[in-house]
Amino acid sequence: MKYLRYRHLFRLFEYVQPFINYSIPKEEALPGDNVLVIAPHQDDEAIGCAGTVIKHTRSGKKAEIAFCTFDSAKRMQESEQAALALGSKRNHFLQFPIRSLDGNKAFEENMAMLLKKTSPEIIFLPFWFDNHPDHRAVSKSLIKIKNKIDMNIMVYAYAVWSPLNPNCFVDISSVWEDKKAAIECYKTQTVSRNYVKIAQGLNQYWAEIKAPGTQYAETFFKATIKEYISLGKKIFR
Repeated sequence: MKYLRYRHLFRLFEYVQPFINYSIPKEEALPGDNVLVIAPHQDDEAIGCAGTVIKHTRSGKKAEIAFCTFDSAKRMQESEQAALALGSKRNHFLQFPIRSLDGNKAFEENMAMLLKKTSPEIIFLPFWFDNHPDHRAVSKSLIKIKNKIDMNIMVYAYAVWSPLNPNCFVDISSVWEDKKAAIECYKTQTVSRNYVKIAQGLNQYWAEIKAPGTQYAETFFKATIKEYISLGKKIFR
């Protein structure tokens, strides 16, 4: 009985294995023009995938950011500054309270409307087991709204609070300082925890593991939205 609480984790390793290779591919460019970054909280986007998004927008392509929760007016201002650093010209503020997303039908409806409105080819969001209920709720919402959205979307799941098993990586060495600047926009958050140091350590670790000689790399669990939803249904059945 004491292992019951780990049953989802055991399933995770079983079901993600077919997606994982020892030598994961390096991606030079994202397979699409229109990107939607889903950030449960204002700073997740900067920590989790800023480098990749900056490279994407600097190549002349489009990214929008959806911030799911609201904390304070100051943090909202910081998110607008960070979004500029990422090259997003259009942001969406859903304004739900922090720790309110899991099982929230209004949030799920908002997600469905947002995906219809923005018509992304690629979405970034926290991985299934990122260690915050709001982070997991974003992925879980896709299961609830799957019949209301375009299924021709590629998912790039990123990590903030918990490591993930990646199956692709992006060299962000050339834009690391820009990612750092985006994280540093969040003065309200970095005052209590050094998120620059956290992101730097994680990005340096994966660079050395997967591409020795590379300085910084962001890693992702990449899947079609159909595969990603199917994976979640198997894990949380």
